[in-house]
Amino acid sequence: MSEFKVLIADAVSRDCDRILTERGIEVTRAVGVSKEELYAMLPEYDGMIVRSAVQVDRAMIGTMTRMRAIGRAGAGVDNIDVVAATEKGVVVMNTPGGNTISATEHTVAMLLSLLRKIPSANASLRSGAWDRKSFTGTELMGKRVGILGLGRIGREVARRLQSFDTVVTGFDPVLSSDAVRDLGIEPATFDEMMAASDIITIHVPLLPETRGMIGEKEMARMRDGIFLVNCARGGIIDEAALLAALESGKVAGAAIDVFEPEPPQLPNPLISHPRVVATPHIAASTEEAQQRVALDIAVQIADLFEGKGARGVVNAAGLESSLGSEALPMMGAAERLGSFLGQLVGNGDVACRLTVYGPEATPIVRGLGAAFLAGMIGVGREEKANAINAELLAEKSGVTLTTVGERVHHHFNTLICAEVSHGGESRSAAITVFGRNEPRLVMIDGIWLDIRPAGSMVLFQNLDRPGVLAAVGAVLADRGVNIADVALGRREGTGHALTIMRTDGPIDEATLADLQRLEVIEKIRTLSFPEE
Repeated sequence: MSEFKVLIADAVSRDCDRILTERGIEVTRAVGVSKEELYAMLPEYDGMIVRSAVQVDRAMIGTMTRMRAIGRAGAGVDNIDVVAATEKGVVVMNTPGGNTISATEHTVAMLLSLLRKIPSANASLRSGAWDRKSFTGTELMGKRVGILGLGRIGREVARRLQSFDTVVTGFDPVLSSDAVRDLGIEPATFDEMMAASDIITIHVPLLPETRGMIGEKEMARMRDGIFLVNCARGGIIDEAALLAALESGKVAGAAIDVFEPEPPQLPNPLISHPRVVATPHIAASTEEAQQRVALDIAVQIADLFEGKGARGVVNAAGLESSLGSEALPMMGAAERLGSFLGQLVGNGDVACRLTVYGPEATPIVRGLGAAFLAGMIGVGREEKANAINAELLAEKSGVTLTTVGERVHHHFNTLICAEVSHGGESRSAAITVFGRNEPRLVMIDGIWLDIRPAGSMVLFQNLDRPGVLAAVGAVLADRGVNIADVALGRREGTGHALTIMRTDGPIDEATLADLQRLEVIEKIRTLSFPEE
């Protein structure tokens, strides 16, 4: 039986099933089933693949008890509650490059169809009329085209429109003017684009800050006779304001592939307007694009499950390289370090500092920080904590983290050190990885030692005198507890030492009380870690 199961809940190419099956993953198709049926199925699956038809909302995500990844076969993820998935610790990934060319070509086709009135002329001719005078068009050459959003699709649209001898300007809120110039595009501010463009084509995602960003006020500032194209997402253009601007003549024409809601209520005055070219959200619907995104998302999910890394992750920016197989031993060690310190000081209102040493560790310092937080936050918490949701959960718990990367440590090739402060108490520890995948706790509160953090453990501060291990061993032997491993160290010249043991089973409260009553024991506490 396959270790992993993936549910395909949307119409994607059957090649997606084939790739997953070939990689040893069990696949179930549930296309067109009700939301209630999906709710009943989802607890049994590790992965889910959708396109845009299925709304993966908070309630649905709440049913996902095993889910590791939700894959969107396409670019946009506005049908997935990414925040809820992140809180749940579920990776959300998309295939941003798979439909770039299809969406780009559709945008240009829509613009040319709008300017040359091709759909209307075609319909007239099919009706039996030979009317050449009613369909005088507008040339693209020489027009000032504003491209709102310079991601993959926006950049490809710019390249193609430049070949028409247009003046292409671009605005993207995350790009500086110099970065826009480096793309070979004339930079413009948002206000400049609204005021000076002959044509505006939209290529931004639908986010709270982009919803309704082209509305009545923006259209009022535009040139009379402007043309608008939206093949990005419905909701970015205010449809009521657009219809009013078309009626007034302010907007000469609009080409629209996306609506809000979808499907729109029909008949629709905007869609049926004579100066509108409309298509039913098909910009990415080419055979080639659907093939690419299905293959891409299948490979991405299989790679993630096999520990080969993560690509297209939208809710773990900067962590992709930390999720690959080479990083997993260090990520696991960082998580155990967080769990160790979390069990010592708690996981609320804690200030943490993580210092990472080694050429293999420093490139993934953010990922190691997230894994450390997952270990710390996971202590005593029912909800799953992992690198995906750790930063969010830490913020809610008042846990802060500072990370520092250092190239070289004088004793270890790789070393992860942590200092935590809580309620006036400060603790520190360090962990490394021996061999290919053996985490070893090598420092506790400045005392160097060596032990594997796994299973049931007991940590005690003790007087530095002969007979400590004999006294502790006698109590454990009397209670039938076997010592699996032990490490100890001392603070020279203080008369105090520290001992940590692994035992074959947990130590109960009665045994712990007996140990605490020993004259040589100053402080004691039990710890628990997953077995490797």
